[in-house]
Formats: sequence, C-alpha cells, structure tokens
Amino acid sequence: MDDAAQGQVQTGVLLKESLAAYRVHRKAGTKDEVAHLVRPKFLIPSEKADAGFPRFFAVLSKWKGQEKDRSSQLFYFAQTQPGGPWKATASIWALTEPLKKPSATDPAPGPTSTEKGRTIVRMKPKQLPALRRNPDDTVQLSPTGSAERSVCGAFADYLTFDPPQGKLADRRFARGPMTSDLVKFFNGWADPELERSLSYRPAGTALPVLRLDSGSSLVACTLQQTHRVAGVGASGTVVFEKDSDTQIMLGGGPEWREATSISSMTVLLEVPAKAGAAATVLSCDCYDPTLLSATGVR
Repeated sequence: MDDAAQGQVQTGVLLKESLAAYRVHRKAGTKDEVAHLVRPKFLIPSEKADAGFPRFFAVLSKWKGQEKDRSSQLFYFAQTQPGGPWKATASIWALTEPLKKPSATDPAPGPTSTEKGRTIVRMKPKQLPALRRNPDDTVQLSPTGSAERSVCGAFADYLTFDPPQGKLADRRFARGPMTSDLVKFFNGWADPELERSLSYRPAGTALPVLRLDSGSSLVACTLQQTHRVAGVGASGTVVFEKDSDTQIMLGGGPEWREATSISSMTVLLEVPAKAGAAATVLSCDCYDPTLLSATGVR
C-alpha cells in the first residue's frame, strides 16, 4: 500500500484503481492482501508492427494458489517514450481454459457460501479465442484497430440508462452474461423511492487491438462509470450498507440525500471481421467495478 512504489510499476487507469483501493483500505483501517502472479504467457507484437509510442505488450498469468482456475489475468503494459519504463496500464480477467469434464469419482458440487451483504453473480462466459501469431511467436496487431476501438464507445452507450429503462437487446452486441443479463441486473436496481442513473464513457489510453485466429479482433476497453442515486421527494434519502466501499469513501454515516460515485472497469470484446456483426463481450468487471471516488449531499 505504498502509492509511490505502485506508481513505479503501474500507470493510467490501473494506477488510479490501485490508489483508490488503497484509500478505501486506509479509511477502513484494513490492509490489502499480498498476491503473486505466476505462469506468464507473453503477447508481444513485432517491433515493426508496434512502431511509434506508446508501445504495448500484454501477458496472461495465473494468481499464485489459483493455478487450476479456468480464468487468467490479462495485463496490458505500456511504454510511453524511447528507453522509458514499461508499466501496467490495464488489467482484466479472461476465461482461458475449457471446462474439465467431471469424472465419476469427482465429488458433487455443494452450495457456495456467500459473504453477508454481497451479491454472487453466476455466469458462463465464452472462452478467449486463440490469438493469431507470426512464425516468430509474436502476436499480430489488427490493421483496422482504430476503427474497431469504436466498440468501446458503443458499449458505453449501451450501458448508459436510468434503471429500469435499459434495453436488453442491442444489435451491436451478442446477448449474454455481460450484455443482456447485465442490463437486466441493473434494471433490477429500480426502486420507487430512489432516482438512479448510470452513465459510461471510454477512459484511459487506447489499448492495442490484437488479431484472433478466426479473423476477428480482440479489443480491450477501459470505461468510467458514473452512478448517481438520490432519494425521492423532499425527505427521501439513500442508505448505504455499513462499511461498503461507497460508505467508506463518502465518510460519515450511511444516510444521504443523494450520492454520485465514479468507478472504473475494463472490458474485453471479440469484434467480428464482418462489418455490422454483433460483438461478444468475453469478460468485464461490470458487476463489480473499482470505486474511484464518491461525493454526497446530506
């Protein structure tokens, strides 16, 4: 939880997320957990393809102690000037291994315990498709990456609404756990005693667009979420759960007239080569974005 040390290895959106998490820990009097990454698989474009600055590479890794988990952590690293340091600028999970078929001797799955006050969302995301590699094992960048990054703004637009007015279907995106199911989840927040709005916008450095074996492209987006909630009427209030990140960031008691929270999240999308075809959201921390700040009115 050393801000200066974190700034030596992270930059951009990822650094903002880490420093915000540190602030919450300090206000709550808690400590961050030590975690280590193992089994790296590097995704490095050729120097010729990655001309100019900022330059990027990415890496898929496992969290130590969770090596058998089907997901991996995907980090994007950036170098902003010749000879400058490489720093992690964005991170998102990705499903990288297929489901293991259970054997007759495997124990039957039991109920999952949940932490009080937490919502557990179960989903079946699509596995990360294979990346197209060159003979020297470097990954290929999409020659149309600038145009394909427009999907970031489209996804921000799709998620911007006042619950319960979110539209589940959108021809720009395939239905699934991080599109139609996510909108349904947010629509469930609607409450006649509260006014609530969600808005999103692309944030941070434009990340590299990688080519997949199928000819589609892998686009990573960092989005900023603004969530406003207010009590209805002259005496209406909003009550936040005690010791929640929002309540801690606001300071003071749990009851407010209105509050606005700013959060950060990263999204990983598969964009088909065919123009107009629906993009698939492969992973997203949309259900649990990282809180950056919160302001309120009593």
